Formats: sequence, structure tokens, C-alpha cells
Amino acid sequence: MGINHFLALSLVVILCSCSVDIPKDEFVSYYETNCKAEKDFSGIHFFAIALTPDYEKAKWGNALDSGMRVVVGAAPRSGLTFENAILIDGSDTTEAILQRKMQTFEIGSADMFVLSFAERMDGAKLRLRNVSRGIGGVEIELKNCRNIRLKEK
Repeated sequence: MGINHFLALSLVVILCSCSVDIPKDEFVSYYETNCKAEKDFSGIHFFAIALTPDYEKAKWGNALDSGMRVVVGAAPRSGLTFENAILIDGSDTTEAILQRKMQTFEIGSADMFVLSFAERMDGAKLRLRNVSRGIGGVEIELKNCRNIRLKEK
């Protein structure tokens, strides 16, 4: 490998490993805007956000535990359900240990779910199995947002 190739590769590695520090008052909005993964399937708009400890700290005051939570939504609101959820990272998989539908009261808003996993799998695929209304399986590539950091005072 020539010196130019080595320098170019080094620059790519440095840029990819950079993180951004966001102040607490801007963090939740910035995170939700930049970390939402979206997919349209069978006339339904699905979205998912994998929550990091920094997000949980900014939103609720502290990280909930060592596991991982993913918020999933489907719009328009139509009473969708699914059998279970699995994170997939290569040959590694982990099933949701808790699946909870969030109550939303806005007219026309999305069906919202919070999924809890025992293990963190940043950047994994989320697979929803047996989604109702004949949709079947839905797979969403989650964004890895561990590089978005809460700016400490």
C-alpha cells in the first residue's frame, strides 16, 4: 500500500470515529431528527429509533439500564400489532424481552411501541414478525447513533 492510500484510509477512519457533542437542551430534538430509521411497507410508514444511554439521560434524567430500547412507530394509526421483535447483527440475534404499546391520544397519530432488549446491538436490523393486517415481516435497518453524545457541563 502506498503512502497516499495509507493517508486516505487513515483520514476515513478518523472521520468515521468522530463524535458530536450536543447540549442537553438541543439533544433530544437533534437525536430524534438524525437517528430515525424509516421504511414504507404495504401503505404503512414505519419508523424506529434505537435509544442510547445519552438519549435516555437527556430525556429522562438517567440511563434506564444496560440493555437497549427501541421505539417503533407505524403511521397512519391503525391498531397494528406484531408477534415479536428481533435485533439482528450478522449471525447474532436477540429477541425483545418486553414489548409495550404506548398510549397516544392525538388524532391520526402513529401506533407506537417500546421494545426492550437485554443486549445492546447498535446498528443492527430490527425485524418485526407477523405484523397484522396481512403485512407479515418488516425489517428496518437501525441507525447507530452512539457517536451523538450528550455534552456534559
